Parts: sequence; C-alpha cells; structure tokens
Amino acid sequence: SAYLNVVGRPCSVVNLDPANDDLRYDCAVDVAELVALEEVMEQLELGPNGGLVYCLEFLAKNAAWLVGKLSEDGGPLDAKAKKDDYLLIDCPGQVELFTHNSALKGILQLLADKLDLRLVVVHLVDYHHCTDAATYISASMLSLSTMLQLELPHINVLSKIDNMERYGTLAFHKEFYS
Repeated sequence: SAYLNVVGRPCSVVNLDPANDDLRYDCAVDVAELVALEEVMEQLELGPNGGLVYCLEFLAKNAAWLVGKLSEDGGPLDAKAKKDDYLLIDCPGQVELFTHNSALKGILQLLADKLDLRLVVVHLVDYHHCTDAATYISASMLSLSTMLQLELPHINVLSKIDNMERYGTLAFHKEFYS
C-alpha cells in the first residue's frame, strides 16, 4: 500500500488475518471486528491452526458482513470510489487455508461475483526457501497447489531478499527464480 500510494495509485487494504493484532498499515476493513483469533482460541479451546481455520470458516458463513463493509458508504468500494483503485487483501499465512480448505476460496469467489472484482493472488515466498533445492521445490509446489485451489491468476514474489546475508547465497542467480 505504501508503494502504491507513492506512485499515485490509490488503494485500500482489507485485513482478513484474524491473528494480525499489530496492524502496521491503515486498513479499511479489519476481520477482527467480526472474529478474532485469540477469542476463538480461548472460547473454543483451539490452537492457532484450528483457530484460524475456524475464523475463516466463520467469515465465509458471514461473508455478507464483509461485502457490506466493503460497499457501505465511505467504504473502499462505495459508489463514489474510483473503479481503478486497488484493493489489497491481506490474508493469513496459514498454508492449509490456501491448499486444504475451501473457506478462503469461497470468500474470494463471492467478492469477485458480488462486487465485480478482478482478483489476482500475490504469493510471497521467503527468500530463504530458495537457498536449498528441496525447500525451493516445496515452495514451488505449494504455490502451484494454491493456484489450483484458489483458481485465480497467481503471481509469486520472492520476499525478504534484503536479508540474503542471513540465510546464505542462492544456488543460482536471482534471475533463475523469476
């Protein structure tokens, strides 16, 4: 969002991560208003993984809340909003939510259908997964599995490249991974 704002492309951020209790960005919609991971874990005696699955399934069942928040007066998609604004949706990092569970897929499909959104997934792959062949292949397969599960255009981004010295060197030049 900071980058888009710097280059003059208006955007709004939606936080769909119920575990994110340290928002470092302004967000137009925060799922924690509907369901928060800590409360779910405490009330249902679930661990973090089960709690996240529950939260996303709860959001999927109450997706009308999200559609309403996005399209309400003053919301990022109200009638006055520009059609060319970007909507960034910050999702939890829990792998199972993208590969083995249909809640997130259903939420994204509903947003695309109800709000006429054109969606693309940006999958962040930590740089250190590319320093070892086995973890690189695993990360690539995870990206493919996510792409197949969500059925959306997909862009993989090598992240945390600025921390290269912490994890060692890449087996190939950076261009190989792109």
